Amino acid sequence: MNQRRRIFFAIFGLYHIFIFIFVIYVESRKDLSDLLSLYNSLKLFKYGALLGVVLFAVDVIWNFIEMRTARKEQETLRHENNTLKAKVYDLQQSPKPVVKETPSAGTK
Repeated sequence: MNQRRRIFFAIFGLYHIFIFIFVIYVESRKDLSDLLSLYNSLKLFKYGALLGVVLFAVDVIWNFIEMRTARKEQETLRHENNTLKAKVYDLQQSPKPVVKETPSAGTK
């Protein structure tokens, strides 16, 4: 896994930890006045959830691009391998003896 992917997953993991802590906080607050004050923060929570969906979509797209790149590279390597096999096969074929015609003695 490359460095950019690790950074992405670190941010994605921190996001989920933050959401988990927020949900635990909301569950722990039982009185109505605190719930009403949290109601004002729900817009932020909604945008945070949207951020999670965007991060998930980025990961899916990123994975698709990496798979496509790996598939192209594998196809290139397969073609190069086949080309090298053909060259080796051609080199292993014994050259056919060249027949030179000599002029016949009866013609002048």
